Amino acid sequence: MALYVYDHGYRIQTSKDALFPKGGVKSLKESKAMHRSADIEDRFRANEDRFVIPGPEKGPENTDNMTRAYASVSEESTDGTESSQLSVSRLMVSPVHTIRPTTPINLAWKRMLSLEISHLIVSNSDQRPLGLISKADLLEAGPDSIRPVEEIYSQKLIAATPETRIQDVAINFIENDINSIPVVDKDDKIVGIVCRTDLLRLLISGLHLERWV
Repeated sequence: MALYVYDHGYRIQTSKDALFPKGGVKSLKESKAMHRSADIEDRFRANEDRFVIPGPEKGPENTDNMTRAYASVSEESTDGTESSQLSVSRLMVSPVHTIRPTTPINLAWKRMLSLEISHLIVSNSDQRPLGLISKADLLEAGPDSIRPVEEIYSQKLIAATPETRIQDVAINFIENDINSIPVVDKDDKIVGIVCRTDLLRLLISGLHLERWV
């Protein structure tokens, strides 16, 4: 499983399971309730070999550009073996929005709102990942606070590489109850981010579950 733990921006050898026990990361545990992905996820139910969203049997076709993009990934991945090896590089959002540790909480909040995103990666001048801030973290700290974000983010985080299997990321989301994972290259530089909503769009696009195992 190509997932790594970073501490203060540097990859460490400590086992992921030792630092992030299955069941949730405390500092990010509340973030699930803040994401539309959590609401959507709760509405998923199993139907034979696929996930479907409860609701009317037929509805207007979704012509959203993002949905079409995910549909194209699904169509290309018709072979079961190829699909099970679908990598993060095919799904991650890039470039990714970052902030510095000294950024005031209120400015981080305003940036999230203006960009219409739910996460910001905290990085240093070398673009190494230092931490991850969610909307829930900022709300808990007080979105009008002028304290720096370095006072509220966890200095240890889990990161993936572009080659990491999407299946491994999905498992990590469930086991650690987190909603997003930064993606880093071989030089430990941030190159993207993957969120639960990205995986949900992939499921909605029609990718069968049997191709993930």
